[in-house]
Amino acid sequence: MNLFPYQRDAKQSRFPLPNEVWKWKLKPPAFAVLAYLQYRHCRNFSGSATPEELAEHTRMSMEMAEDSVGVLTERGLLSADLVPILPNVNSGKFFTMPDEVFHLGLGHGAVTVYAYLLCCEDRRTHQCHPSYNTISSTVGLAVNTVMKHINKLAERRFIAVERTTYTDANGMKWNGNNLYTILPIQQAMDAFYQRQLDRLDVAAEQQRIANLLRKRENPA
Repeated sequence: MNLFPYQRDAKQSRFPLPNEVWKWKLKPPAFAVLAYLQYRHCRNFSGSATPEELAEHTRMSMEMAEDSVGVLTERGLLSADLVPILPNVNSGKFFTMPDEVFHLGLGHGAVTVYAYLLCCEDRRTHQCHPSYNTISSTVGLAVNTVMKHINKLAERRFIAVERTTYTDANGMKWNGNNLYTILPIQQAMDAFYQRQLDRLDVAAEQQRIANLLRKRENPA
């Protein structure tokens, strides 16, 4: 059930990134900034993004955002007005990300892990199964950090995770790679807005209790 109905043409609400972006070995902050600027460019936002805007939507400090812009500019991936310069994004192999990824409270590390899963995704089944080690070496994060981001993405309904096993030639059973299913972005949106409502409910209850305590301490 959709708590907040939200429907758009999928082709109009996703933006492309080239598959070869992973060969550039960008750190997650730089990747997230590049992806956000690509989203912004595809939606024809006016003006250049400010450090405050980049920091807000990628969940990093302004200093980190500015440093990431510097790295991307030095590597020739951004123009002077912060427009991405991405080879093969229109003619080569590419994957797409939903616009909403930058509006649902994910940090730059989780955004990067999510992007890699989208790149690996089978477009028919919406599934993929890269190992933790493969994700770690590709996105430039420690395995433990990757695991943390995978759990976050699952909790926030961006992905579903299925544990798998396999049996070797000697009949021994082992844990296999996780099987990841990319969920419709609507599910992540519903979960996000429900968390917002829950926080409002908690804040209202805390205020109600505080008011009661004040009345008891200061009876009329």
